[in-house]
Amino acid sequence: MMPLVTINVLAKAIQRRLDVTAEEARRYATIVLDLFGYDDCIIDNILDHHDRRLFYKLQASGILNTQRDEVVLCDGKSWRIHYWMLQKHTIFHAEPMKQGRSTVTKNRGAPSYNPHSVYSSLPDKAWAARKPSSYEYPLS
Repeated sequence: MMPLVTINVLAKAIQRRLDVTAEEARRYATIVLDLFGYDDCIIDNILDHHDRRLFYKLQASGILNTQRDEVVLCDGKSWRIHYWMLQKHTIFHAEPMKQGRSTVTKNRGAPSYNPHSVYSSLPDKAWAARKPSSYEYPLS
């Protein structure tokens, strides 16, 4: 079992993963821990627009992750519940995010990726747009 995530630990992880100042990382960590409290998981419904934007940023860095459940209500309708979860392993073992390819890949001499060669190898008919369907939507 991993220990409790403290503001200092989370701020350090955010600083490393997002490459932000210590002050900004502490501000982000305060927001996150105010919402999570002592839990590892919270429901998405409690977030406002600004919190959600921060959470998406932290998800991209690996500090948070999402999960969703679907529940069938009494009337038979489905209700989706979205959760945010702290990724404790990433938080406690945070290393700076790698930009581009890793040094291991570079040292192996892996071939470089050139998107132009992929697209130029496609035949002309691959670029033709789909024909519109003959079905027309009825006017209401």
